[in-house]
Amino acid sequence: MNDFLPTDAALAGLRLDPHARHVPAWLYVQRAGDGTVSFVGSSRVDVPAHPLQYGSTRTHQLIVGELVVRPHFAVGTDVLRGQGLGGIAALGGHDLGRYLGSGEVVLNPYDRLPR
Repeated sequence: MNDFLPTDAALAGLRLDPHARHVPAWLYVQRAGDGTVSFVGSSRVDVPAHPLQYGSTRTHQLIVGELVVRPHFAVGTDVLRGQGLGGIAALGGHDLGRYLGSGEVVLNPYDRLPR
């Protein structure tokens, strides 16, 4: 059975992996069908070189590996339907009130959803 929860071995591996990074982030996930989701997101930290660039000065990096997500909250909505992930990424902010008007709180395990 695959429940997609991290195993103890996986968590130990993250703690021991010198290339693992823990950064604040947000992401939008979009169902693409056939068991696939697409996502776009962002991470911002106040340092000259972002840890997810792994020291590269290039504009883009393709990173193939695993993604570990520790959600503070998740909101499901249909209000963004038709905008595509590129358009959503360019919005420049999140309108939680609008999203909730056409959706619901999916997950709020640490009670961090702004009131």
